[in-house]
Amino acid sequence: MGRMHICDMVRQNKTSALMSCAASEFLHGCVRTESLKEGWVRPWRLTSGQLRALSSCQAWHPGLFRQMSRASAGIFIEMNTDSNELAIELGFDEQPSGTSSVLEYVPRSSIPLDGWSCEIGKRLTSPSLESGLIGFSIPELKKESSTATMLPLPGFGSPHNVRVWLPCLRGCTIGRIWGDGTTMEPVASRQQLLIFGDSISQGFVAGNPALSWPSLLAKKLGFDVVNQGIGGQVFQPTTLPGLARTIEPAAIIVEFGANYRYERCSRQEVARDIRIYLEELSQLWADVPCWVLTPLWHNENVWPTNPASCFSDVPAMIAESTKAHPAMHLVEGTDLLDSDSAFFADGFEHPNAAGSEQIAVRLAKIMKPALAGEHDI
Repeated sequence: MGRMHICDMVRQNKTSALMSCAASEFLHGCVRTESLKEGWVRPWRLTSGQLRALSSCQAWHPGLFRQMSRASAGIFIEMNTDSNELAIELGFDEQPSGTSSVLEYVPRSSIPLDGWSCEIGKRLTSPSLESGLIGFSIPELKKESSTATMLPLPGFGSPHNVRVWLPCLRGCTIGRIWGDGTTMEPVASRQQLLIFGDSISQGFVAGNPALSWPSLLAKKLGFDVVNQGIGGQVFQPTTLPGLARTIEPAAIIVEFGANYRYERCSRQEVARDIRIYLEELSQLWADVPCWVLTPLWHNENVWPTNPASCFSDVPAMIAESTKAHPAMHLVEGTDLLDSDSAFFADGFEHPNAAGSEQIAVRLAKIMKPALAGEHDI
């Protein structure tokens, strides 16, 4: 009779030989957690004050922002463990309608574009929308790097680093996590890269929550990321007050502007919002280096800009307001990604995995000289 898998052991309450902890003990990339019934927890990447601001009449699209704010973009569970198998309780929200509308422009695939994924060393699983009690075998994910012909007994193998990435396009709740080894050690929090942005930052539609450019960039810099990208968002100053009491970032990136393309907007009002937003940000973290991006290249032939939009003036407005703050560095967004639709999952605006990698590599090259000496990268 074969050995019982860990999920079967948990379901049958045969857990005396297993280690178990609250999965929330291993979270990275969130600013707070919300306790739910029966020990379940919802991780949040935004404060409650930010959620109120996103739902207010001052927001660009409050209904859309309420949906997007629940997504767990950039958040992951990380541990060092000698377990051969892990089981974790995961629950997913329904896919937001705003997400569904974007996915209509992405070619259909048998692999989900979002969900949880597991990263061990250089191995990364495809995303999965399976929820409930999820089990996976760690040695099977590592075996190509091992010369052993037999799997080690649970608890007798070498410890390995495990990251379980949570979805970037929908919300997620977590319960407990079980392992069949002797150790499940949390990994200390890293310095934080704080990213403000829209759907391009949130992770639409990189194909895996681990492969969005904010997640890739944070790894290249040795940081954790607090990803506050919100699909549809623009410069909204009311989302910033109070945030400084929650997070102490080592570096900041601001990526807004693309969403002004889609509808009528006033140059005067947009210029005011950009100026006030960057002023507020500078006052919150005056000494923290900040990189402000102008919009990335987009394919105008696939989706033309609204003729009543002031989008053509947005890069210049961002540049003008950025110059007023010594700690802020202007980054020309069109230099971060080649002008090639092959780097877009939807063919016109949202980077795929290859596009996200290109953005992360180029931003890391820009940021590292300024961060050197201040932080160990």
